[in-house]
Amino acid sequence: MSDIRNIILQEFVQKLLLLIDKNQLPPWQKPWNEGATTNQQKPYNPLTQQFYQGINSLHLSLTAELNHFLDPRWVGFNQANKAGWSIRSQQKGTVIYLPIKKIIKADVRDGQGVATNTETAKDRISYRLTRVFNAEQISGIPPLEKSNTVITEFKNHNPLPIIAQRLGVSVIETSSDLAYYSPHLDMIKLPLSHQFTSIYGRESTFAHELTHASGSIQRLARDQTGQFGSRAYCIEEITAEIGAFLLCRELELHFTAVHPDQTQEQHLSYTAHWIELLKKETVSIELAIKQALEATKFLYQQWQIEQMIQQFQTVNV
Repeated sequence: MSDIRNIILQEFVQKLLLLIDKNQLPPWQKPWNEGATTNQQKPYNPLTQQFYQGINSLHLSLTAELNHFLDPRWVGFNQANKAGWSIRSQQKGTVIYLPIKKIIKADVRDGQGVATNTETAKDRISYRLTRVFNAEQISGIPPLEKSNTVITEFKNHNPLPIIAQRLGVSVIETSSDLAYYSPHLDMIKLPLSHQFTSIYGRESTFAHELTHASGSIQRLARDQTGQFGSRAYCIEEITAEIGAFLLCRELELHFTAVHPDQTQEQHLSYTAHWIELLKKETVSIELAIKQALEATKFLYQQWQIEQMIQQFQTVNV
């Protein structure tokens, strides 16, 4: 599994560096600039109705960015054929890893080692590489149906403060031009809500700081000792920004930016600065991405636990 995952991770890093080298990213803008709203979707398979997860999701998003794909749908070659669609000529698929469940059967033996008439079965998960294609690379696929979801501002059920509460992290809002996480105080400091003219700007900033908080010594214990501009500091910043992007997407927090279609580019622009400081050292970048995936999983689990608690309390009222 680790070898297969590393293949995709290495390809993702190469695409990320290619995007930075092209110098096509817009300048990073502070998230409290005025913005409009757009509904960007996670990559998903329209035939299985399943979202791609982890490094697969991240890799497909970056591939879409490089190729200017606006459609979030991705399917395999055989899946497309079975659906009556066809891959367009000279189109290249994107690598993902696919879990495969194998059932291993074995004889049950008694105390003397003699086989009985019963069997036991165990599930074993293995992985293989496969390629998927974006809907814009496919002929015959129906047009993407636009979502009619009405996006509203979270009030009492914003998941981010709830996650912070579950972690035991203090969150202080004050009139300031700074947002940061203090490992020493285990505290997040944010500008006042009304300073953010973009709702997503506030949520993504909050998610960035929560990702920092996930790395404290009492949680995932990442190296947060680096001075500004050091290798450790750059890795942690890349971790926090990619983690913020992934967490907001998992929580389905809506996207806003000065240019609605460029929210993902804004995350990448911020990340690119720290990658440049690392002199594009791929080992460090891969470490940051692995940490971001781990942090996202950890933080999202806190939200899932809280939802389970709420459901249990509702049932037992």
